[in-house]
Amino acid sequence: MFREFEKKYPLTASDSNFTNMIIWQNYYNFSWARLGDSLCVKASPQGGKPFCLPPLGDTTSLEAWDFLADSLETPLFSRVPERCKDFIGQHRPGWLIVPDRDNDDYVYLNNKLITLSGRIMHQKKNHYNYFRQNYQHEFLPIDKDLFPELRSLGDRWLDQKLEQGWEDSHLTVEKEAISVILENYEALGVSGIAIKVNGIIEAFSIGEMLNEDTIVVHVEKGNPGIRGIYVALVSNFCRMTFPNATYVNREQDLGLPGLRHSKLSLKPVDFVHKYLLHPKGLPE
Repeated sequence: MFREFEKKYPLTASDSNFTNMIIWQNYYNFSWARLGDSLCVKASPQGGKPFCLPPLGDTTSLEAWDFLADSLETPLFSRVPERCKDFIGQHRPGWLIVPDRDNDDYVYLNNKLITLSGRIMHQKKNHYNYFRQNYQHEFLPIDKDLFPELRSLGDRWLDQKLEQGWEDSHLTVEKEAISVILENYEALGVSGIAIKVNGIIEAFSIGEMLNEDTIVVHVEKGNPGIRGIYVALVSNFCRMTFPNATYVNREQDLGLPGLRHSKLSLKPVDFVHKYLLHPKGLPE
C-alpha cells in the first residue's frame, strides 16, 4: 500500500519513505490508517512525545489533517515539508508553525558527488585521491553474501561510538535499523555498495530511489580511521547504484554538530526544509 502511494504521489522528504518507516519501526512504533486517498501516520517514539507525520498521498485532504490532529491529546505534526506547511498556513491559519532545521534533508547534485569536480570539491577530491593511492581497496555491490561482514562492521562502529561517549540507547536503535534493512534487503528493493580495505569491509552505504530523479541514502557507515573512505563511499555509491539520477537526498543531521559539518562539507545545492505544526499552539 505504501509503495502504491509513493508511485502515485512522489515524495520529496525522506521521512515518509516506506523503507525508512520499516527500519525505524522498532523505535518510532508507527501506526497508520487510510482515509480516502491519504495515509495517516502516527509515531509513538520510545521515551518521546507522540507526533504525526503529514498525510501521505493526498496532502491537501483537510479531513486527514484534522483526523491526525484529533488523534493526540497534545497534537503535534513533525517532518512537515514546505509545500504542506504552506497549505496548512492557508487553510488552518490558527496552527502554529515552527521551522525544524535539525530535520531538514540535505540535497546534492548526483553528478557532482560522482565526479567531485570543481574548486568547491577540491579538498574532498584530495581525500579521495589519498584513499585510492594509499589503501588496497575494492568497491563491491552489496549482496546477501556480504551481510555477515556488514553486521560485523556495524558492531565495530557501535563499539567505537560507545568508547567516544555516545549515548548507548541511540546507537542501539541505529544498529537495529541496520539489521532490519539487511534482513529485508531484497523485499525493500534497496541497493548498496561496500568497500573492502586489505580484504576487510570498512564501509558500506544503502539507499534507493526516493522519486524519479532523486536518490535517498538510508545507511552510511565507515571506519573513520581510514582517511578518505567516506568520500570514496559517497562517490562510488552514487556511481555504482543510480548514476543517472539527478539529485541525492542524504537525509537530515538531527542537530548533531559533527554530522552537520560532514553534510555541509559536501556542498548541498538545496534543502528539503521541514517544520513542526502545533494545531493548539505550544504546550504549556
